[in-house]
Amino acid sequence: MRDSGVKLPLLPQGQSLSDPLSRTDRSNFTRTRWLAGSALVLTWVLFSWRHWHSAQSKADPFYANITSPTNICSSPQGPAVSHAGYIGLKGDSEATPKRSFFWYFEAEHDAENAPIILTTGGGPGTSGMMNPLAAQGPCLVAENGTVPNPNRWTEHYNLIALDHPVGVGASYGTQVNNSRSAAIDVYDFLQKFFHLFPRLVGNQFILSGGSYGGVYVPHTATVIHEQNIALAAGKGQPGAVHINLESMMVSNPVSDATSHYTWMLQTRCYNVPDMYNASTCAEMFKILPNCLESIQLAQQAPGWSVERRIAAQKICRALDVGDTHGTVVEDVRKKCDAKKSSDCLPPSFGWTEAFFRRPEIKNALGIPEHMDFRTLAHDVSDEFRKYGDIIQPAYLLYKPLLEAGIRLLHYVGATDANCAWPGVISFLKLLQSPFQDKFLRAPDVPWPTAEDATVRVVGEGAGNMTYILIAQGGHFVARDQPALVKSIVEHWVDNVPFLSD
Repeated sequence: MRDSGVKLPLLPQGQSLSDPLSRTDRSNFTRTRWLAGSALVLTWVLFSWRHWHSAQSKADPFYANITSPTNICSSPQGPAVSHAGYIGLKGDSEATPKRSFFWYFEAEHDAENAPIILTTGGGPGTSGMMNPLAAQGPCLVAENGTVPNPNRWTEHYNLIALDHPVGVGASYGTQVNNSRSAAIDVYDFLQKFFHLFPRLVGNQFILSGGSYGGVYVPHTATVIHEQNIALAAGKGQPGAVHINLESMMVSNPVSDATSHYTWMLQTRCYNVPDMYNASTCAEMFKILPNCLESIQLAQQAPGWSVERRIAAQKICRALDVGDTHGTVVEDVRKKCDAKKSSDCLPPSFGWTEAFFRRPEIKNALGIPEHMDFRTLAHDVSDEFRKYGDIIQPAYLLYKPLLEAGIRLLHYVGATDANCAWPGVISFLKLLQSPFQDKFLRAPDVPWPTAEDATVRVVGEGAGNMTYILIAQGGHFVARDQPALVKSIVEHWVDNVPFLSD
């Protein structure tokens, strides 16, 4: 059982403490701790926080509620060491909460020095918990619980799964409606996370996302990079720390509205047999010019016009609602009954939702009993849609990041007709980075141990700008090809060449 007194109200953000959740030294607390029952869930309260706040930090205190669950997620090596719960973001209060839910899995090897991967969902509105439980974490969700994951990323890397933005999954409270504001919230979350886990501050940091993560990741990386520059200049947020952002990993993204809608239609009409039929394609190709023109007008409008973005989005969304004749848009190798929407989703969606709604899981993870966990938060999707957030060339944000030496990987499943691979390679070719010329001329070389993938690398090691196409992978490529993707991630994070001489 978890101690009912698990809440940590108003932790001083600037406080520098020995990490109370350290695997190696759990006895080095500066204040009291409790071990709650047989589950040994760690809870803690810091006293005299007002004194510490005034004496050692100019930053505001914040809410945190952290547990260390046991026996709900095991890797092949045994129970995973993990920490989960809530961090209150700027503006959070008991009356008007704004709280991000996260689940942090420690690396099995040398967790204190291992790189950190932050993984978030897509959507907008998809829970970030889908990623660890479908492919990346120490355990995989199953119909009746979890099972060990032989292809876990957590064997060598720390993994933070974040329900982002607020309103998604188990996060709750005041919501935002655009990717820039959401990125600012992620930066706020990370600063507070590192104050809770200061031993991780200097570790290599990697952003990971897919689908709408193609918008989230460049925005989040941009905010982190901008704040790092401000801190180096003696500015930045009071009490903030430098985040060692080293690279980004993106799978099957939407990062450019023009490329996305153009190649989505091309794929469904010409690249995939028996998807959109001839009459549907004829109708859709009449809409496409208006869609592309409306995107251009919206992006050129002074002040980044919300009205024009919404108008463009309304026109372009019509391209995405044609009859697919039972072909699953996220993986064209599969068929489903379109009248049953759940039939067209992987079973892990329903299993994940059921898992996080179980009372004992909520108790272990510190999720309030009243929380109705959703793998897809439609209200969040609706708010982003009302802002027209998708009508943007988010990929252009990569240029200054690449110039600053922050590496970029795209690994893409070829059987996805939702965020189709020709659209991804299209905007990457248009990206005017220091690597554009070499990227355009680089060959697509077969993956050394798999005939169903090709690698385009620019730069030393695993590359500064790298594109990998996986033939037997759909929209959820890490779930479809877990062993291959784990190998890709390990090469990338360790910056080891994919191809041997």
